[in-house]
Amino acid sequence: MANRKGSCLVGVVGGSASGKGTVVSRLLSHYGDRAAVLRMDDYYRPLEDVPTDGEGEPNFDVPGALDLERLSRDLDVLSSGQDLRIQSYTFNQPGVLPETLLIPACPVVFLDGLFLLCDEGVRNRLDLTVLIHATPETRFERRLARDQVERSVPPDIIRYQWDHHVRPGDLKYLDPVAHLANVVVNNNQQAEPDLSETLSAIDQLLST
Repeated sequence: MANRKGSCLVGVVGGSASGKGTVVSRLLSHYGDRAAVLRMDDYYRPLEDVPTDGEGEPNFDVPGALDLERLSRDLDVLSSGQDLRIQSYTFNQPGVLPETLLIPACPVVFLDGLFLLCDEGVRNRLDLTVLIHATPETRFERRLARDQVERSVPPDIIRYQWDHHVRPGDLKYLDPVAHLANVVVNNNQQAEPDLSETLSAIDQLLST
């Protein structure tokens, strides 16, 4: 990074439960102390400010559920070479308190999130975007398992959110901009996805 003052920003995008977090974990392991991660989930607005659907239920699968202007400003902090401190989002779990997170301005910082391609302000701040692809059927099964264990969400609520929020959000906000990704990773199988093209693209950025 001879000519770069701050972090190289790499966006990892994909639908809910496509495997973004798993891929980012592998990338972090590969780059070690040269890398950090900023998660878009930590930019969700307070529950009372999240848009609601026709039934009055909060919809986290629309861009308006996130404070994308604050995210854009924080990306500028990292790209300028300054460390970033933010509060974690608790997903409204009772008794869970937010933590102060330190995101160091490492040579590469991964942004893991849903709407980083459809929001121009966020997208234009990224040096590279990686789309994680998995079919809706695969993603639903993963989300069903994950949200019961990690977020204490009952199965009927998971199905409601999928049918009324997640899939409509895919079709409106994700699929139309998927072609803007620089690299596509297939993560539809049980086997670990091939990250060779992603690693090559990141290495090239780090060498400039």
